[in-house]
Amino acid sequence: MNRINISPILFRYMFQHLAMRVLMAALIIIAIVGVIDIAELYRRVAEKQGSGVLTVLSLEVVKIPSMIPELIPFGVLVGSIISFQKMRLSNEIVIARTSGLSQIRLVIPASVFALVLALFMLVVIDPIASATAKRYETMESEIFGSNARNLTVSTEGIWMRDQGSNVSLIIHGDSIGLNEASIINPEVYSFDRNDQVIARYFPEKMVLKRGYWDLRGGNYMDQAGNVIPMKGRHIKTDLRQRDLSHSNKPPATIPVFELWNYIKVLESTGLPTLGHASYLYTQLGLPFVLIGMVMIVARLTLGFSNRGGWIHLVVLSLAGGLIFYFVKDFLHVMGTSGRLHPIVAGFSPGVIMVCLGVILLMRADEN
Repeated sequence: MNRINISPILFRYMFQHLAMRVLMAALIIIAIVGVIDIAELYRRVAEKQGSGVLTVLSLEVVKIPSMIPELIPFGVLVGSIISFQKMRLSNEIVIARTSGLSQIRLVIPASVFALVLALFMLVVIDPIASATAKRYETMESEIFGSNARNLTVSTEGIWMRDQGSNVSLIIHGDSIGLNEASIINPEVYSFDRNDQVIARYFPEKMVLKRGYWDLRGGNYMDQAGNVIPMKGRHIKTDLRQRDLSHSNKPPATIPVFELWNYIKVLESTGLPTLGHASYLYTQLGLPFVLIGMVMIVARLTLGFSNRGGWIHLVVLSLAGGLIFYFVKDFLHVMGTSGRLHPIVAGFSPGVIMVCLGVILLMRADEN
């Protein structure tokens, strides 16, 4: 293989050339998606009294940062196509090739840019996107009705709110036994419609049955402060067993570097962690995805004949991008369901793309 290294001037030029096109493509894609989302939000808000254009705009402003992590890879895909195609049509690639540079070395600036962008996304954009996603979820529940989750998880255990028609419960426990839908070491606070405490329960065992909580053994304290032994008690509820497996924090609302600690908290409380773990490794695999993407696009673009033109190139690349995202989402679902290990589900798309890109570029140099 040719040992000629790329010059710093050429490296900087190609880096900046790609960066500008990716930035422009990403901004255009975000703008298009934002306009479509505004139309959908306006349709939903129109059904609510007292909400209007300002409500829609405030929702969209909060939502846009949380959409960036999903849209940036499309910006890299489109920007890479434009950048490499422009350099090919202006014969800049031909000049670089005649100086002795191989295709795989020509892609080094683009790969470095992809790595820098991925790290920037993880370190800077992800915490902002997580915070705005959480804020958007809160605003959405306030405007369109509460869809808040009942279960809160912390290092102190689990807290659950069970809102009934006549009585509300606040339930605290060390952990959850998902096999029988039970609360470990439970404490239950019962409130009336005026949010006044009417009883406190300290059962030995608490199990969620169909339509009611089954409290067994222990004691309860009435409003007068009397502690009374409790053989058993049933309290009506609308909760279902699957409600016990949903924590109050979707993974997209947690910064990626805080996810690992939250996963440990979920494990300590007996809650499933596959969804959060799969999301974590998918996010950490972003550098491989972006690097592999620019490698494959470079090979397709630099090896494309002039007869094909822009349309064929764009259609081919976008089709490949859509196929990739379908496969990535499929693997994520497999990881979430436990059919694949979360590490495999998260990292395999990016690793496969990098390996495929390297193979394609090396074969091009051999030919």
